[in-house]
Amino acid sequence: MTRFFILIATILISFSSFGQDTISRRLVKKFIPLNAYERFIGKTTDTTEFMFRDGDTLVSVPLDFDPLKGKNMVKVEYEPKDSVFLNIYKEVVYNPDNSNSSDQRMHLWKDDINIYFDEGVPEDHANELMKFAAKISKDIDSLNISRKYDEEKANYVVYYLNEKHSTEYEPKMRYQENGYYIGWNGKQQIYKGHLKINTEFVRAEFEQKQLLKSNFFKSLGHFKTSDLLICGSYLSKCPGAKKLSPKDLEILSYHYSYGVCKGVDLKTFTEQTNRMNKKLEEEPDAKLYIAHHE
Repeated sequence: MTRFFILIATILISFSSFGQDTISRRLVKKFIPLNAYERFIGKTTDTTEFMFRDGDTLVSVPLDFDPLKGKNMVKVEYEPKDSVFLNIYKEVVYNPDNSNSSDQRMHLWKDDINIYFDEGVPEDHANELMKFAAKISKDIDSLNISRKYDEEKANYVVYYLNEKHSTEYEPKMRYQENGYYIGWNGKQQIYKGHLKINTEFVRAEFEQKQLLKSNFFKSLGHFKTSDLLICGSYLSKCPGAKKLSPKDLEILSYHYSYGVCKGVDLKTFTEQTNRMNKKLEEEPDAKLYIAHHE
């Protein structure tokens, strides 16, 4: 599991002064929870200043206090989402109705995705997938996708199987007509992918391109489908033609945001988002961070 720290509720006590056209705030004191103080600083003393709020014991620290300094960590401000979105997200990432959902983890690509197209893939199909990849990753800094013309430099292979092109790049897909296969490491980071379409079974070009984009999108997070999404979106359970929806893009962007914890199971993800969102409801000015190893 990816190691991370969560800094909960750095509370900034301040007072405000008002002018005719402006409101200014000056920070006076900074408090953190007692358990965080003991973890990063040590035991409290007779001179330690405490504050009690909503059942929590908070301890005063210097305004420049940052427990991550020198620890080879990067902190990113927590990205909150409402319960409606989180329910959809948990369905497509964890499939909670499945009996094995407790074993599911969040998977995503850590390194750049370098795609190699087998010669059996028509050039216009390859170009369409690359345009699609550029569109969905445009605003996601941590998701970089490019094309490689040398298979050895690629970590993602796209191939069509038919009479003329019979190379099966991924043996584990031998009995699968269409779909994708991805591999991930112990940190739940995806490091390789294969996408196959058997054009002997899918003869219409429109359907081939639909499967190409749909399976590629799902392979970016081992995404499942959900009946909470409108028909027509890539992650909807509805059959028929698919088209990229705003919700598809929001899910992908959130999945690759470092404002949420990575590689965790459903129970951990639910507990952490519930705790963070509850804290923000109680303290709208609280600063919450997710910390990741560089």
